[in-house]
Amino acid sequence: MTGKEAIALVDTVLRSANSGQGLNDIQSVVFLETWAGRSYTEIAKQLGYQHDYVKQVGSQLWRSLSQLFGEPVSKRNIQAVLRRYQQSQQSQQDWGEAIDVSRFYDRKEERRSLESWILEDRCRWIGIFGLGGIGKTALSVKIAQEVHSQFEFVIWRSLQQAPPLNVLIREILPILTEETETRDSSINSFMTQLRVKRCLLVLDNVESILQGGNRSGQYQCGYEDYCCLFERIADEPHQSCLVITGREKPGGFTVREGKNSRVRSLTLKGLSGADGEQILIDKGVDAASSQLRKIVNYFGGNPLALKIAATTIQTLFGGNIQAFLAQGTTVFSDLWDLLEQQFERLSPLQQQIMYWLAINREGVTPAKLQEVILPKVSGRELFEALESLHTRSLVETGNGNLTLQPVIMEYVTQRFIKLIEQEITCEMAAVQLPDFFQKSGSFFALKNLSFSTCDSLHF
Repeated sequence: MTGKEAIALVDTVLRSANSGQGLNDIQSVVFLETWAGRSYTEIAKQLGYQHDYVKQVGSQLWRSLSQLFGEPVSKRNIQAVLRRYQQSQQSQQDWGEAIDVSRFYDRKEERRSLESWILEDRCRWIGIFGLGGIGKTALSVKIAQEVHSQFEFVIWRSLQQAPPLNVLIREILPILTEETETRDSSINSFMTQLRVKRCLLVLDNVESILQGGNRSGQYQCGYEDYCCLFERIADEPHQSCLVITGREKPGGFTVREGKNSRVRSLTLKGLSGADGEQILIDKGVDAASSQLRKIVNYFGGNPLALKIAATTIQTLFGGNIQAFLAQGTTVFSDLWDLLEQQFERLSPLQQQIMYWLAINREGVTPAKLQEVILPKVSGRELFEALESLHTRSLVETGNGNLTLQPVIMEYVTQRFIKLIEQEITCEMAAVQLPDFFQKSGSFFALKNLSFSTCDSLHF
């Protein structure tokens, strides 16, 4: 047990016994320094306090812990006492449909942040958000495994099949109450257990209970009670933690999150070059680092996309990465399906913005978007749509410009080409598309197309 783990355990025990009152600052320092083997004299010198004061702080702390653990505690035996206590308080874990993360790619920075939010800041509601395939599920399982010893219960569930809340609670409550079954599925009963038990609850794929459309985060009809539960978990005092993952933030999250709040969010980006390359190597792709890096950059470090690309290189190109790179950028079937799911959740206005960003390719400011591209759309409508696209991790901002990741840009480009092939376009397209296709490298013969007005695109 590390000093960080030990102090988190002691703080949890004290809070449970003292109505939320844990270690204060001086107690925390004395505990950690004692754990590291330093004497009261060394601690006093380091902190600039009198020796007798530091000794008094330590003595009072050991007396409090002796009462809580039911055996004498001193600076000499604290490590042994905590080890025995931890062994007697092993958490009950129910991992549901959690995936295997025995092979995990780095994410040290993200894991460090999440661990700090969960154990040190004792956040009540944490969201891990990002594009499909970016690794949210794997990270949620990994962090739950790493902090499980600090909780009485660890429960991981997927919302992919959109279970009604009463069904989910009826499944989880017996685990927390240690009963064989329960007919009670009320939020009140669930909140009672989160107050009296230290529970880590992870709910994956939260977008499954949300609506598509112009405003992200709205709950589907019949799933509004999830909003009630989430908000109560965020607002009411308890000793548990809810972690959700999703492609967008659910309603009520943004207004509550903040740097000093008990509600925090982590937007998950693609893997760094080296870790992305390792995925390709582990999948059997044998190539120079510069070639591997091209693929990682194109797919934005998206782990799922890289695995799909690696399989394609092996099966269709016989492992020849040079041949794969020579055929140009493309979006494969499984990745296409993933992006299609997200694109179909967008409103017509959001889809229109995505098409325009793909056409422009160089990036565009919101003001330019309003002035030239969408003059008939009100500022409120435009910024609501842009905010929704950003929370869904579909647009990126840099130097004030809105852009798309290369793989998303290619998907939207291919989708737009399909619309043109079906002769679904507009008068604007006849002017803009030749330059657009020239930039994107398409060999599509525009002169053979007939253009018609498409009201659904509102160009």
